[in-house]
Amino acid sequence: MPHYFFHLEHVRVVKDREGSEHADLEAAKLHAVKTVASALADEPQAFWDSDVFRMTVSKRDGLVLFTIEMFATMAPAGGRRSPKGTPTRETR
Repeated sequence: MPHYFFHLEHVRVVKDREGSEHADLEAAKLHAVKTVASALADEPQAFWDSDVFRMTVSKRDGLVLFTIEMFATMAPAGGRRSPKGTPTRETR
């Protein structure tokens, strides 16, 4: 079975040094989505504290097969503005 590595990046980078075997790329894609969902459930604040929440899936040789990226864009009505009118971290 092919061996895949699932690297997670949010407020920190978590390199998958062991990887795991999956029947094929489709199975690896499903595993990636479940892993991202689990990470979000375990640390929801990490999503909001990061500019991007990303999982990169690669082969043993480092070849990137796909990336899942999640990010939020706050609507102007939902955020605060600093006195100079520039967006604060909460509005990015």
